[in-house]
Amino acid sequence: MSLLDSISKTIETRIDELSKRVEAEQAEAERKMAEAESEEAKAEVQTAIKEKVEDLQSKIDHAKKQLADAKDASEEQLEELRQSLTAS
Repeated sequence: MSLLDSISKTIETRIDELSKRVEAEQAEAERKMAEAESEEAKAEVQTAIKEKVEDLQSKIDHAKKQLADAKDASEEQLEELRQSLTAS
């Protein structure tokens, strides 16, 4: 497997994991919304989920950019990306 293939697989796996976390957060928010007894509680749940989902979406967007950049990267740039991926 080439370095590009390895990096691509790592990033794609990360994107999938983050997407699953978004789905889990949304499901949890729906459950909490159903249990919320007041409009204020529902608003708090909505605010919290919005922040979490925005954070996760930002991470997904960053990973997608890394994936796109990797396809045009030199061997040296790929090695730097590989190192940054293993550090995070």
